[in-house]
Amino acid sequence: MKRTIAAFLAFLLASGAALADENVSIRGNFPQQLARGETTPQMANRIAVLLINLDRMVAPPCGMKRIFEFAGADHVDAEDLSVRTDPAQPGVWRLVVIGNGCWSDRVHNVFVYPRGNQPAELRLGVPGRTVAGPRLQQQAMQLVFREANGIAIRSGCDEGAYIADSSVRKVRRPGQPWEEVWAATACEVKRKFLVMYTPEASGKMRIGVGLFD
Repeated sequence: MKRTIAAFLAFLLASGAALADENVSIRGNFPQQLARGETTPQMANRIAVLLINLDRMVAPPCGMKRIFEFAGADHVDAEDLSVRTDPAQPGVWRLVVIGNGCWSDRVHNVFVYPRGNQPAELRLGVPGRTVAGPRLQQQAMQLVFREANGIAIRSGCDEGAYIADSSVRKVRRPGQPWEEVWAATACEVKRKFLVMYTPEASGKMRIGVGLFD
């Protein structure tokens, strides 16, 4: 992934109630031009606070330092994250952040919506390598959660499911169906779901979800 020119940040996050009880650091090549109305450390801290709860579910605390590493920033098509676009054109900024420490590495996605001279709005995306844009992610999440929570309830689990990872199974091409595999976890049981995207003549996207063996 192409990295945006930025200053190197390597500092310990010691503020914020969500971070105070664990040794957490955030570092890497941070896109300075997106930090308007705040400093780059302040924006990085907001991103860490946004990520921490999900990251703790994916990788429960184990006594090791938890590290968030900025892996890149791209301006991409708001419907297709595999397509990079000129920042002067419509689209959305996506930051990729790798979580390290405690168990296996995990990939987080944060969408950044600039607001002029005000601090940008930050939205957490689905973890992993999905290429679905924010709107499609929200639609697919509802379907995956419905299936995952239904299975959990029938097995006696009363915890809500969360998405831990995603990957592309069938490459996305313009105007063609594509498939992804999303992993959802509830009560420490991980299940994989096949998420199928089918473009329709109306311009809408039909999304289907089923268990993936």
